[in-house]
Amino acid sequence: MIVLLEEPEAWSLMMLVSAVAIDNAEISDEGKEAIRRWRSDRNEKSPELGDLTEKINAAMNEMLDAKFQRRIKSRSWYETTKK
Repeated sequence: MIVLLEEPEAWSLMMLVSAVAIDNAEISDEGKEAIRRWRSDRNEKSPELGDLTEKINAAMNEMLDAKFQRRIKSRSWYETTKK
């Protein structure tokens, strides 16, 4: 399984996660400001957002690969499969 977010989708995800962190986590005011600065550096169409999108896609697909990789005993040996 492969999941690929496009930049607008990654931007929406970043905005949602950062807003939840700012609003609900017990973070100092300096920490909240640091998140806001980090978020403003990754506005739509910025090169930083492109890099973030690539990193999100790589991390999600690595996690999915690990989750769906299984060791199955077949007869008397084990084989690795992906389901």
